[in-house]
Amino acid sequence: MDSIFGNIDDLFLFCKVVEQGSLQKAAKALNLPQSTVSRRLAALETRLDLRLLEKKGRELTPTEVGKLTFENLSSGMEQIESGIESLTEQTNQVSGRVRLSIPHSFYRSFIAPTIERFLKTYPSVRLDLVLNNDQAKPETDRDLLITFDIEDMDDMIARPIFTSRHGFFASREYVQQCGEISTPTDLAALDWVAIDQKNKLPFFRDGKLYEEHQIKPRLVVNDIRAVVDAVSRGLGVASLPLRHAKEATNLVQLLPEYHRSDRQSFLVYKARKYQPNAIRVLIEALLEESKDLGTATTKEKNTS
Repeated sequence: MDSIFGNIDDLFLFCKVVEQGSLQKAAKALNLPQSTVSRRLAALETRLDLRLLEKKGRELTPTEVGKLTFENLSSGMEQIESGIESLTEQTNQVSGRVRLSIPHSFYRSFIAPTIERFLKTYPSVRLDLVLNNDQAKPETDRDLLITFDIEDMDDMIARPIFTSRHGFFASREYVQQCGEISTPTDLAALDWVAIDQKNKLPFFRDGKLYEEHQIKPRLVVNDIRAVVDAVSRGLGVASLPLRHAKEATNLVQLLPEYHRSDRQSFLVYKARKYQPNAIRVLIEALLEESKDLGTATTKEKNTS
């Protein structure tokens, strides 16, 4: 399709370069040779007699004119994409690329079988799986995020999928060294292994906040399995999800009548009228999996 500026594909390509921040990333996203992307951008600038992009370090950034061009074009390009994808929706094809960001400990413990079944069922779907603990807010209609923190997600759809109950655990050897532990004050005074820098720890009892204490973590590591390993080796006490704690054979739950607040996880994605089939089907699969996780959580609460 041609416009007064030439081939409309070149305008779409320009928008992708701005979104991706480099020729290399845009070429990869569009499955085109980088030389083709560069040549077509140069031809577009020549036809418009405008400098749209400039290089800053290793990234391409839009010039002032390029920013204005992108702002005027991007919404229209998104509508074109939506129109094409709505046609795909009507043919019931499940294809395309999906990006899922998820904490890697959560993936290994709960989600991996669901993802494997999904990929086997829909061979035309390509999945970019990002396993880390960083907060990667969805940027496109094909991005999904599983997170415990939705503080900055007011413009997103956030669907609850799993509630994690915690208890306080230490190794048998560490408990023997500490002597009697009978109150939250005793517990707070011990060496702690923590997953973040939050040093104020709430203690709940019978579903209500009982008291709060300051703790001084001896080790902070942003991976729950690494926390479990450190506690198992006798480095201190930690607040652990009951699921993970049960995987370790030498851990003892301390003050089982107390726990920290439950943590709710969410599946987060952008609101959209026409949702790509691949995203819709994956969301349904993850939510279906969460039903089993919810049953397991109820069992944990009954045994805690």
